[in-house]
Amino acid sequence: MNNQPKNLLKWRGVFILLVFLVGLQFAAPAEEVMRVQTGSSIQAAIDQAPPGTTIELPQGTWQENLRIDKSLVIRGTGAQETVIIADQPGLPTVWITTASTSQTASVTASNLTITGASGDCADAARSLCADGILVQGSTTVTVNNCAITANDRYGLYIVDNAHTIVNDSNFADNYTGIWLSSSASADITNTTMSRNTYGIVIPEHTRATLAYCTISENTKDGMIIADSAQVTLTANTLTGNKRTGISVDIPPCYSTARTFSGLIIGAGNAVPGPSADQGNAFSVCPPTLDFLTTRDGGFYPAEASESILSRLPAPPPMEGSEDASVTIIEFTDFTCPYCSKFTTETLPRIEADYIDTGKAKLYFLPFPVHGETAYRAVEAGFCAEEQGLFWDFQRLLIAQFNVRGSSVLTPAWLAAIAAAAGADRDRFLHSLTAGTYTAAVEATVALGKELGVDGTPTFFINGKKIPGAAPYEVFAQMIEAELAGK
Repeated sequence: MNNQPKNLLKWRGVFILLVFLVGLQFAAPAEEVMRVQTGSSIQAAIDQAPPGTTIELPQGTWQENLRIDKSLVIRGTGAQETVIIADQPGLPTVWITTASTSQTASVTASNLTITGASGDCADAARSLCADGILVQGSTTVTVNNCAITANDRYGLYIVDNAHTIVNDSNFADNYTGIWLSSSASADITNTTMSRNTYGIVIPEHTRATLAYCTISENTKDGMIIADSAQVTLTANTLTGNKRTGISVDIPPCYSTARTFSGLIIGAGNAVPGPSADQGNAFSVCPPTLDFLTTRDGGFYPAEASESILSRLPAPPPMEGSEDASVTIIEFTDFTCPYCSKFTTETLPRIEADYIDTGKAKLYFLPFPVHGETAYRAVEAGFCAEEQGLFWDFQRLLIAQFNVRGSSVLTPAWLAAIAAAAGADRDRFLHSLTAGTYTAAVEATVALGKELGVDGTPTFFINGKKIPGAAPYEVFAQMIEAELAGK
């Protein structure tokens, strides 16, 4: 009798068992869960829990102040159902910190109401005050579906270099809904800040992005931005605030000697003025923040184009007079058909009417989005600029690319195109193959992302954004408006 089929089945079974055992070895460990009953101490559970534990709270109310210095998840059954009320005056209701250690921590708070912090600061030197949540140190905190209400100072206070992610939450009836400090950062989405004195304050060296948030009915300002803060605002609604919807802490918005050296980027926000239903007493201050309410948006301070460009490791190619009053910044990709359309159809008219006449200058900033060959092409542009031949090289490359496609993006072809533009071929090829301008390209891509560029071509005319290859008339209208305002 032939035993081969039986042996085959036997070894197949052994193999399957081994695969199963190996899978068990590398499988993620099961989530460790601690359940705290109403009447028991949440802090005791936090102290006992190993890092990474999920602490589950049922419906109920706890009156205690919490201190968290490890990675944890604290999850209730829902805002208004699971409530944590501060017990000790002058302290945050929830204090999340790694400030006294070199450790990092990741903490998530979900489906909770956090309330009741009151009184004078217990220890102002350590920022221990009556906040709903205090986040300190090298900590990442996620707040999901929480209500942070009725705290004497800040609903959420983020300091040091802590990072906080806030989703679907409500900050109401605090002195300030959210306050960032030091070098903290926050990403805030679909969140409401209402009936506070101030909705959100973003000063110092902090960074914040807000999208689809509602900031309303605060008794002073909806949003204050100050110092060197960098803020991105997309599709937010700011209504019914008793002073301004969005303001920068500079004269004449406030009686202050402060200046602003940060960056504000945004588009598509609703910030109505006093003539509208539920309008703010003032929409924005300074008035040049009006771009925040437009579809295409822009950035502030618009006059900071040159200072922004100065952060790049190599000067970008520039066409026109240094003294021109209008600055056009173009983020582009040699392999992008819409960029080619702009260069061949629209740019010659802009050059004739505004660049050659000394009214405008154009900066070329690479933003390659089509892979490694696109990166090589824009590096080649910098290599051509090294010999003062960028613009000739650009036209020849685009013409060749339109005919031959990506086959012209090899180093040899790029060198041939550069030579046709008048460059020293060997010098060009050495610069390209050595990666001399790799860092310059990476820096311009980073700058573009910082300014909200997400496709090519994208233009900024004195800070006002034009996405896509708009027709000449759009550029002319914006340039004329800028010239009229000088």
